[in-house]
Parts: sequence; structure tokens; C-alpha cells
Amino acid sequence: MPDDPAFVLPTPDVARTTHEGLQLNLPDTSEPAPAVLLIHGVPYRAEGRPLPSAWHIYQGYAAQLAAHGSVAAVVDHSPDGLPDEDRSMTALSKAIAAVRAHPRVDGSRVALWFFSGGAPLSVGFLQSPPDWLKCVALTYPVVGDSELVTIRGVHPVDAVRGARGLPLVMTVVGRELPDVALTQPPFIDAARVAGVDLELIEVPDGRHGFDVLDHTEESRQAVAAAVSAVTERVRA
Repeated sequence: MPDDPAFVLPTPDVARTTHEGLQLNLPDTSEPAPAVLLIHGVPYRAEGRPLPSAWHIYQGYAAQLAAHGSVAAVVDHSPDGLPDEDRSMTALSKAIAAVRAHPRVDGSRVALWFFSGGAPLSVGFLQSPPDWLKCVALTYPVVGDSELVTIRGVHPVDAVRGARGLPLVMTVVGRELPDVALTQPPFIDAARVAGVDLELIEVPDGRHGFDVLDHTEESRQAVAAAVSAVTERVRA
């Protein structure tokens, strides 16, 4: 498998600009638009590879979101591919502030989209959602028993109980990595018991990383559904 496999959907040709170290993918509108920040997973193999913001997967998601009307950017929060919660949270906080302040962005409408081992970074936003946060998305997330998931003393299963008024969009795969698969049901159960507005997108034949690994109609439909769901919520 190549180090940077192709995204399952076409990557639209959208306008881009650089702002405080972030590449912003811009929608075709002159009005301030909602924003979606993509937060990559950790750990990952960094040697000889570009930062995640240059990978086909995240460039594909960002361009799709821009084509659907949002300013989209990828947050490179771990340049060496290793988990470091303080470093990652600092990078994420700076990126949020920079994007919200950009003149092309409506800073009152932002979504955060977490992937894989980046999902634990969502805990503070789930536990106490700020007013500007309109949606949290999680794709094949690690959200349960692991030494990597407790961020600043908070576990995702506990955090999601505070997200009652915050829409969640969660994509899960049927052929998940066994250790990751075990983490997801307790999180989903906690969200439902708490009355969280959770949209669950299931990819029965998909693998962890289906959005670049499994070039099937099922994968394409799941990614398109997730992009549409996040777009709908951040624009509400």
C-alpha cells in the first residue's frame, strides 16, 4: 500500500489561501462562511512523510467541505506522529482562534472533525461545548479503554455525557481494528443515554481508514453522508 493512498471521492478544485500556518480551503462565496477543522489521528508513522495536512485523505475531506460551502483546514498537531496532549491541544486551540478570526469565516459557526486516535482531543469540547461549536464529527474514533484516551483527566465516555445540546456525527466501520472496536460501544451507549443528538454512519464492510483503503460505493456513500451531515449542522 502506498504511503499516501488516494481519497475515495474526487478532490474538487477549490480556492486556497494560507493563514497563520494553516491552508484554508475556501468555498465559492464572498460572505463569511462556517468553518470545519479536521484533526488527524495519532500515532502515525512520520518518517519520510509530509505532514497530515498534505495527505490525500485530509486534502480530500477539506476540498469536499469547501465545495459544500464551508471554510476547511487541517490542523497539524503532531509533527512527529506521537501523542502529546499538551502540544496537540495548544496547536488545536491556536488553529481554532486563527480560523475563527479570519475574515472569510463566520466565527460563530465552527465544527471540529476528529479522526482515529485524534478523537480523545475532543473531550473538552464534548464536556463543555463552547457557543461557537455547532458540531463534532468522529471518524473511526478511538474513544474508550486506552492509555491514550484520557485527555487532561477526562475520558471520552464521561465527556460525551455533557454534550446533550451538541450534535455529533460518528462514522464507524464493520471491519474495525479489534482494540478500537472495543472502545466505541460504551461511547455510543453513553451518548444515547444522555440524549445526545448522535447521527451514526455505519460502513459494514469498511476498514479503519476505509476512506482511502476501500474504494467502494459503500465507502463513497459513507464519506458523502458524513460531509453532508457536518455541513448541515455547521450551517444551521
